[in-house]
This record gives sequence, structure tokens and C-alpha cells, in this order.
Amino acid sequence: MKNIGIVSNNEKQEAIEIAREIYDYLVKKGNNVLLIETDKMPENYCLPSVSEEEFSAKNDLIIAIGGDGTFLRASKYSFKREIPILGINVGSLGFLNVVDTCNMYSAIDKVLKDRYEIEERMLLEGKFFKNDKLLENTGLSYLALNEFAITRSTLGKIIKFEITVNGISIKNFAADGIIISTPTGSTAYSLSAGGPIVEPKSEIIIITPVCPHTLLSRSVILSPDNKIEIIINSRNDKDSVSVDGKTMPVSIRPDYIFKIKKSKLKLKLITFSKDIFFKVFKEKFIERI
Repeated sequence: MKNIGIVSNNEKQEAIEIAREIYDYLVKKGNNVLLIETDKMPENYCLPSVSEEEFSAKNDLIIAIGGDGTFLRASKYSFKREIPILGINVGSLGFLNVVDTCNMYSAIDKVLKDRYEIEERMLLEGKFFKNDKLLENTGLSYLALNEFAITRSTLGKIIKFEITVNGISIKNFAADGIIISTPTGSTAYSLSAGGPIVEPKSEIIIITPVCPHTLLSRSVILSPDNKIEIIINSRNDKDSVSVDGKTMPVSIRPDYIFKIKKSKLKLKLITFSKDIFFKVFKEKFIERI
């Protein structure tokens, strides 16, 4: 018997209904299914649920049902124990949910029989420092699968950034924000800001300015073995930070330093094809032109 967690899109009724169908299917197969008490699916169907802490601690694998946003939310429960995660796509085409609903039962059967592959994805670790001291109690999740983004508020002034690599200043610029992305996140927010598309199994760090106030607006691509720091030199107290699309209530002050490095942890993505990224890339970007 496996402990299998289910996370579904709380805003999409179709995803909630499919999650219930998968729940029943897994239970019938003799598995113990864990649901999060804050999700709508167990509430809608009066099913037993557990806290987020217990959900993270007891699962053998996680199934995310929805779009890439749901996958990103589900992935947060997998990081610390590197729990394998399977994405079932409900809605528009995404890069992380690799199984369509028409194939979901055959995919689940393969997973239950351990007939699947694991594709490891790099995670970024990011933390704020002030005068070489780690800023505690920021509420900021320090791990990202897609990206960290520092952006100004709607009414805020532009932000002045300085990028240093191994203690050497390589770029100073003013912009509406900055995106520090993994290869997995290269097709998300970074892409919309003009960043490059990168094969997700690569291990690099992509730094892309958001609406820079300069003629030089190129991304910087760095090895994750470097010591990378983003120094904030602006005096705007209305800036914000987002981690994988979720905005965090962090008030950024002048002279804060955001230190980024490759995490020792990996995301373990369940897949059934070594070339799934290129197939999705072709369908999403090539065939729609």
C-alpha cells in the first residue's frame, strides 16, 4: 500500500471532480490517499483530510490535478523529502503536468507498478540578508522550482539593482523588477520578460530584468556554482517578492542583499517519456505559430 497525496485546482470544478474520481480509483486499488484540509475537494465531498505538515511528512508520492499553477503549489509539499510528483493536466497546455485526463488511469496504473521514469529538476534557494545577517521571519519560502521575482508595486518607484558574481559587480540597472529563474521556469515569467527558453534538465541560473530603464535588457545566464548576489539600492519600501508566482508579504529595504544558489534538493518529476519537454514545446510554440 502506498500513501498518495492529491492536490487539485481549487478554482476549477472539473479538476475537483477529476480529483474525486482519482481518489476513488486509488482507494479501490488499496492505497491510502491523503488530502489537505485547506483544499476544496475534501470539503466538497466530506472526505478525511490532514494538515499541510502531515501531508508533507507521510506521502510516498503526490498527484497534482490542474494546470502548472496547481503543480507548483503541490511541489512545495514534495521538496524536503524529494517526494515524486505526477502532474495530470486539466485545462490549457502546460509544461509540468505531463499526463492528459484521457490517459490518467493508465498513467496511475504504471505509477502503482513503479513503471515510470524520474526527471530531476533543479531548485533554487534564495534568502535575504542585511549586513551579512540572514533576515528571519520574512514568511518567504526559500525554495523555488520556477523563479524568484522582485518587483515594484503599481505605485512604487523603479528599483535599482546590482548583480555580483563571486564578489565582482557585473551589472547595474534600474527596472520594474528582476526575475531569477531555473531552467524549469524559463518558459514561465522569465519568458514573458524576454528571457531565453532553456531545456529544463539543464543546470543554470537565468537572471532577467523586468522592463529595464536601459537600452541593455539582455538576460544573464550563469553557472549555479557561482556565488550570486542581487543588491537592492533603491529607497522604495513598496517592493514585493514572489516565489513561483505566489507573492509574499516582504517589505524590501535599501541595501538588502538577495543571495541565490542551487539547492541540494531536487524536484522529482514523474514522467513516461524522455522527450516530453520537446513534445510540449513543439505543440505550444511551434504548431501554434
